[in-house]
Amino acid sequence: MPVQRFRINPTSKSALFRAKRWFYSTFYTNAPADVKEENKKVWVDLAARLIEEINKRNAADKPARLIINYETGPRGEFKPLSATIELMEIRPLETFTVFASKEEEKKKLKAELEELLKKAKELGISLKELE
Repeated sequence: MPVQRFRINPTSKSALFRAKRWFYSTFYTNAPADVKEENKKVWVDLAARLIEEINKRNAADKPARLIINYETGPRGEFKPLSATIELMEIRPLETFTVFASKEEEKKKLKAELEELLKKAKELGISLKELE
């Protein structure tokens, strides 16, 4: 059973678009006329079901990967068996800053220190209390 696994896409919509391009280049372009129309009907049905499921989950704009399990008939018929949608979450794991030079790092630290001292003064905290 052949499997078409697509790479992760920024949105579910773009994952479906990529699958559509794959389908038409693989099962529509070089197929006989009668097979083309049948393949197109099968694809439209599958795409409609995928869109329905994605919309149920409000996931149209979430990153996703699509995996299609299918069979190919003797004349190039497209027979999808199943489609799996993997919804992803993009979030930072860690955030850190790398300075180009020690001088830039000193400027940044000085600005942060001045801001902290200003806030401490506004709150009525003396430097001796901070030590």
